[in-house]
Amino acid sequence: MTSEARPAGPRIMVGVNGSAASAAALCWALREATLRRAVLQVVHAWEPATRGRALYAPRPWAAGREADRHAAEALVAAAVEDAQHATGLAGDDRPALWLEAVEGLPAKVLLDRACGAELLVLGGLTAPGGGNHQPVSPVALACLRAAPCPVVVVTCPVLASPVLASPVLPAQPRTLSRRGAHAGSSAL
Repeated sequence: MTSEARPAGPRIMVGVNGSAASAAALCWALREATLRRAVLQVVHAWEPATRGRALYAPRPWAAGREADRHAAEALVAAAVEDAQHATGLAGDDRPALWLEAVEGLPAKVLLDRACGAELLVLGGLTAPGGGNHQPVSPVALACLRAAPCPVVVVTCPVLASPVLASPVLPAQPRTLSRRGAHAGSSAL
């Protein structure tokens, strides 16, 4: 899925990782590339499942690096298909696409690929009510600090849950309760 030749003309690059925030960024980038009549470069940086594991640690059951590469390519293709459907752009209105699944550290891959782009688009999260929630990932922060082009961070709302340690994206409504408390009671 990777190509050595960079497309000619104006180019907007978007990083995707399968999250709701990256899906929002991809939708925004599709619309922006259409408005600017630019090529949209969609990049997913992936690392082998065994990277960072101790030599004595059990290996994952994955089929290896080739399976990881195929999974990364499938993620990019599915993300683009979903974004095209979500934006409702007709076939003639869609920008030219350049899809890449690149092995490597995400920040390094994105910064390397952003050279010569008009814009780098990334996803971020927003917590309700502001607070001390960090809206961008460490990868996005690295890109904001060192990008060779302007960077747009497209935010996606996140629901902070007192019951769960990590944020929950509001994909479908649900009631959370603590043990012994009824859903909707003041104990929550």
